[in-house]
Amino acid sequence: MEKIRVLIIDEHPAVCQALAARLRAVPSIEVVGALSAFPETLEAVDQAQADVVLLDLIDKSDARLQAGTAILRLLAGCQVGVIVLTSYIDEIERNCVMRAGARRYLLKDIDTLRLISEIEAVAREAAPVLPLITPRERTPGNPRLH
Repeated sequence: MEKIRVLIIDEHPAVCQALAARLRAVPSIEVVGALSAFPETLEAVDQAQADVVLLDLIDKSDARLQAGTAILRLLAGCQVGVIVLTSYIDEIERNCVMRAGARRYLLKDIDTLRLISEIEAVAREAAPVLPLITPRERTPGNPRLH
């Protein structure tokens, strides 16, 4: 089984490092980056080829707008699942980020086993679905395969 590639984005470097340390201990997960500055993020998502991004709601001054925009920008052209990690629950914010494309909205104090479970579930959801080819479609003259 391939490892799930996880990119962590949190405005607090200590939180980034703590999350990375927790996840590096998990054999099925590869932490491909831990960033605390949003401008680096879009480039890092492309370079890291992450399966899942753990995203703190950066720039809390207008968190709903910033988070929604950040998620949409992350998802544009990428096959990546986004999990928003937050310090507190805000239903309006939650609805906004879920509509914007986040797969989960979780509290940062989540226990490690549950976080791993959520990452694995989101990685499965974000994986590309390959079309099934039936035996009839495999025939030599079938133009769908050329």
